[in-house]
Amino acid sequence: MNENRTIVALSTPVGVGAISIVRLSGYRSIEYLGRLFKPYGEQIPNMLTLGVITADGVRDKVMAVVFRAPKSYTGEDMAEVHCHGSPEIVRRIIRAFISLGAEPAEPGEFTRRAFLSGKLSLDEAEAVSDLISARSAGQINSAFEAMQGSLYGELSGVYEEILSVVGGLEAAIDYPEEDVEEMASEEARAVLTRSLDRLKRLASTFDEGERVRNGVKVALVGAPNAGKSSLLNRLLGRDRAIVTANAGTTRDTIEESYEYGGALFNLVDTAGVRETDDEVEKEGVARSERAAKSAHIVLRITDLTNPVHVDVKTDGKIIEVYNKVDVCAPVSGGVNISAQSGEGVDELKKIILETASVSPVDGAVITNARHYSLVLSAVDELSLALADIGVTSVDCLLVGLRNALAFLGGVTGVSATDDVINEIFSKFCVGK
Repeated sequence: MNENRTIVALSTPVGVGAISIVRLSGYRSIEYLGRLFKPYGEQIPNMLTLGVITADGVRDKVMAVVFRAPKSYTGEDMAEVHCHGSPEIVRRIIRAFISLGAEPAEPGEFTRRAFLSGKLSLDEAEAVSDLISARSAGQINSAFEAMQGSLYGELSGVYEEILSVVGGLEAAIDYPEEDVEEMASEEARAVLTRSLDRLKRLASTFDEGERVRNGVKVALVGAPNAGKSSLLNRLLGRDRAIVTANAGTTRDTIEESYEYGGALFNLVDTAGVRETDDEVEKEGVARSERAAKSAHIVLRITDLTNPVHVDVKTDGKIIEVYNKVDVCAPVSGGVNISAQSGEGVDELKKIILETASVSPVDGAVITNARHYSLVLSAVDELSLALADIGVTSVDCLLVGLRNALAFLGGVTGVSATDDVINEIFSKFCVGK
């Protein structure tokens, strides 16, 4: 981090609004603010102060606040201007700060500085991005738990236990005359067994955590004109897919999302499954099959006026949906609905939620595939080390334990590479 570089960016969405916030971070932030902003009274750190900002030929009545290092989001001196939400006012304020010497912030640079100054661990920083992009109550709560350090706390506890084992084994090597190698190995066995159990329990949360973070994929599959697109519109509560009486209207997959019961559901409307010589429709059928295969839940929709059974191959769960109950008698063995009138759709939503098995996030949960992969790698290293205690040399044991520490440190940022850090923060928005 370049300590001589003061950065500036808009931290609120681009466009017209009631209020916009321009943020600065760096050792000259407060100085730059003072050259443009004249408060009506004494400006006290951490408190909004009313005043006038003069920037690039315009003036605005604003609120401003300063945060002195290290008691700030980034750990550096920071300043914010809360101005009226005119894009032209914002542009002129940012240009004025740049003319004084500030530089435009890069994506995620404020949070990156918070990580580099030790204000956030890497997994907590990633949770900031997750919270910003959250589209359901479950995603918000999951990101909040991670930002509070729930995952970091669990992994740090395991990390410290393994580190203590490494210290004991290194002492056994350094002081062979003390004859403590056997005792250190036995102590290592107990600690590593406990650490391995904790990591395995944590890894087991990923399937559910991933559904919370990315949403539950629900594929709508059935024969042409079974009512898939009509049902999609009903579940969304708006007209998204084109609905006609012509078979084969949907040629490609259509993806949209809705929230229900705090969970996010990603619907995939697919082309009707049938034998066809039409090359375009054939590709649509192939995409339908792929969507069903990878879905968490498949709604197999059958038209009660023309009950054609469609074979479905999926790694997920299948819910049988019988459509057009408004004109036909209901049948057993599934959920009876009318996509036309909406009858039974609320009940179907409840069943989808129950089938998804998405529970409220409580405590440490893995929601990120990067974290999951690293924890699994640490589990592998610890499993091998446990099996090798008393069989192989202490030196070999230490290699595996140090590898496990490196994998866990890759989650929290203790041992993350620059490439990984750059990749993570490149996905952030500018101003955060």
